[in-house]
Amino acid sequence: MTSASNARRLFVGDLHGCLAELNELLDRFGFHPGRDRLFSVGDVIGKGPDVPGTLRRLKDLEAQAVLGNHDFALLQAARQIKAGKHPKHRDYPESLGPERDEWIAWISAWPVFLDLPDIIMVHAGLEPGEQDLSAMAPRILMQIRTWDGKGAHLDREGDPPWFECVKPEKTVVFGHWAQRGLIDLPKFKGLDTGCVYGGKLTGWCPEENRFLQVDAKRAYTPIHYH
Repeated sequence: MTSASNARRLFVGDLHGCLAELNELLDRFGFHPGRDRLFSVGDVIGKGPDVPGTLRRLKDLEAQAVLGNHDFALLQAARQIKAGKHPKHRDYPESLGPERDEWIAWISAWPVFLDLPDIIMVHAGLEPGEQDLSAMAPRILMQIRTWDGKGAHLDREGDPPWFECVKPEKTVVFGHWAQRGLIDLPKFKGLDTGCVYGGKLTGWCPEENRFLQVDAKRAYTPIHYH
C-alpha cells in the first residue's frame, strides 16, 4: 500500500489528442495510479492524432479536467449537428470515433474552473475585476489572453496579459497560450507549450514544485494559436 502523504498531483497542458506524449510524460513523472492525481487544463480534443485514446487515458486515470475553448467548440458542434446544421468544427465530433456519445456526455460534465484548496485550475485565465469565480464569464475563463478593461477583446496586441491584472490568493494553473509558452510566476503556471504544433507537452507538480516536459513526436498541425 502507498501512503496518502506520498500522493502527488500532475497538472498537464493542452493535449489536443497527443496521447503518445501524455504517456511519455506520465512515465517520466513516475505516475502511480491510485495514489497520484492527474489534472488537465483543457483543450483535450481537436487538432491532434488520437483524441479518443487521450480521453480514454484521462478517464482510466480518473483525471479531472476543465473545459477549454476547443472542448466547448466540440459540444457546440455536436448540438448543431443534432439540429441538422453544419457547424464550423464538424470534424470535432467525428474525431471521437464510435464512443462519441460517451465522450460528449463526459466532456459536457467538465466545469469551466476547478477550485482546489491551494490551486485554481482554468483553461485560459481569470476575469480581472471579478473576485467570485462562479460569477466570471465562461467565455473569458476559456479564451482570455490579454485584458482590455472590458472583456470585448481577449487577445489584442498592446493590451496587458490577464495575469498582470489580477491578484489571486491561490496559484492559478492554466493553458491556452502556446505562443507565449511556459509561464512560471509565483502565482501563475501557464502550461501550454504547443505540443500539437511540434513543441513540448508540459506538466507541473506542485508537491515537488517542478516542471516536466517531453518533446512532441512531430508537428501534427500547422501553427494556429487560437
